[in-house]
Parts: sequence; C-alpha cells; structure tokens
Amino acid sequence: MYSLAMSSPIQQRMALERIRTSAIVWTLFGGFWGLLAIAQLLVGAEPTRGALFFVIAGVLIVVGVVKMRRYRRALAAFAAENGVDAGKC
Repeated sequence: MYSLAMSSPIQQRMALERIRTSAIVWTLFGGFWGLLAIAQLLVGAEPTRGALFFVIAGVLIVVGVVKMRRYRRALAAFAAENGVDAGKC
C-alpha cells in the first residue's frame, strides 16, 4: 500500500486515485484478454491457447477487483480521518 503518512491531504488523495486508476486499467486489460480468448475459441485455432487466455483474463480481472476494493477501503479510512472533501481542489 502507498504510504499516506506525513503528506498533505492533496497528495494522499492523489495516491488513492492512482490505486483507482490502476484497478481500472487491470480490469480493462482483463476484459481485453477475455475478448482475445473468445476470438481464439471462435477461430478454432488452439483450444489450449483460448483456455490460457481465459485464465489470464480471469487473473487480471481479479487483480483489478482486489485493487478497487483496496481503494474503496483506503478512501473510506481517509474520509473518516480527514473529512469527505479533504484533498479536493
């Protein structure tokens, strides 16, 4: 987790937003890999490759969901400590 101690509320909120952005990117890449898996299975190339792409897609999506949960917990803790609008410009 990012170290949020000893920095201004704006910097803390920026660090939290980086976690959120990272979660979105991981999930989008997972969706992309899922589409690749579907394409591999429809084309009928190698079923093993399509299955591997599905596994990769699942892992990426799980990582994205875990990061989003981490973001929401950290944001709730930040808001409880500093106020809901702390760090917003």
